[in-house]
Amino acid sequence: MKKVCFFMATPFTLGGEQRVVSIVASLLVKRNYDVTILCTDSDTKVDYNIYNLDSRVKIKYIPGYGSSIMKRNRSKRFEMYEDNVNNGTYKNNFRKQKYINCDFLTELLLINAFNKGRYDYVISLSTIYNTMLARVSNKIKATTIGWQHSCFDLYFDTEGLRHYNQGLYTKYMFKKLDYYVVLTEYDRKLLKERFDVDAVVINNPKSIISSKTSDLKSKNFLAVGRFVSIKNFEKLIDVFNSFHKKNKEWKLYIVGDGELKENYISKIKGYNLEKYVYICDRTDDIESYYLNSSIYLMSSLLEGWGMVIGEAIEFGLPIISFDIPSASEMIFNNENGFIIKKYDYDDYCDKMLKLSRNKSLIDKFGKNSRKISLLKSNDYIADKWEKLFKNELDF
Repeated sequence: MKKVCFFMATPFTLGGEQRVVSIVASLLVKRNYDVTILCTDSDTKVDYNIYNLDSRVKIKYIPGYGSSIMKRNRSKRFEMYEDNVNNGTYKNNFRKQKYINCDFLTELLLINAFNKGRYDYVISLSTIYNTMLARVSNKIKATTIGWQHSCFDLYFDTEGLRHYNQGLYTKYMFKKLDYYVVLTEYDRKLLKERFDVDAVVINNPKSIISSKTSDLKSKNFLAVGRFVSIKNFEKLIDVFNSFHKKNKEWKLYIVGDGELKENYISKIKGYNLEKYVYICDRTDDIESYYLNSSIYLMSSLLEGWGMVIGEAIEFGLPIISFDIPSASEMIFNNENGFIIKKYDYDDYCDKMLKLSRNKSLIDKFGKNSRKISLLKSNDYIADKWEKLFKNELDF
């Protein structure tokens, strides 16, 4: 039985990355792999139910990682990391960037944990974990796989986030991994053009599988996600206000939680839209919202995959989205939705008006969404991971 190790902070907090790892780990266990999630965060409560993680998946922690000396070292490195990301202090200093990402003590702990586990494949999850795995890749016996969970633009070109100002180091380190996995063709091309890294594309699995589809009879728009700036919900409320001036029949439901909730509520009140825009708390029954909606609105301007797009097409919803990397993987313009040029909020509003006024077009787009969803099964995604393990997946 082959042994697979996912290396990350923890799968037991809220987030798309945690959900995806839980799904893929569970898929591999069902295919007779011995799967471990090796965590650095030992403080978060273990909860297999949060994303229905298969009980056969093992949860382990890196011995010594939580010691006081390690915490002090990480605190110092994090201060340097933030300084570099925000100010570019070490932008041209390879040695400093190397230290920021992984110091010598961390390297020793990782080598010991990976080799002790005797894993066949180690898959790191996102951001700094990919560079940490790359740092020890030539000192462990496993095949090493970096897995990028957001788009290239967000990882490397967004000021103040992720690997911004750290291209000197990451470009060098990613080549040390046996494989580097991205979510879209867009990211694969950019990795090659900018870093000369040959990445492979494996889409994210479905987060929801359902035999039910919306009847598309309601006059409800839906948006789902964390209440944070990157989801762009405040601007979506602005756009809906413009839409509402010309169509007072439709309503908008925004479902999720987060720090900007009160901002949304205040903006809705300012527009006197309390009877038309509803801010709904995160729920375990998200299915009912999809089934009671007729159009999904994707307002993000940056998104690695956009799992909510996958959920929307699973329930047979037409989608209006900005042109983000993952949109073209699941939305085919004028077939199951509309893809709008970034920041063109007038066109976004126009497409909302066009689609909401044409029930036959809603039905056509919805039917096509469901067809697309059926083609992207989770078994298909699991097959791609197995092909990667066997070195049978094309670059």
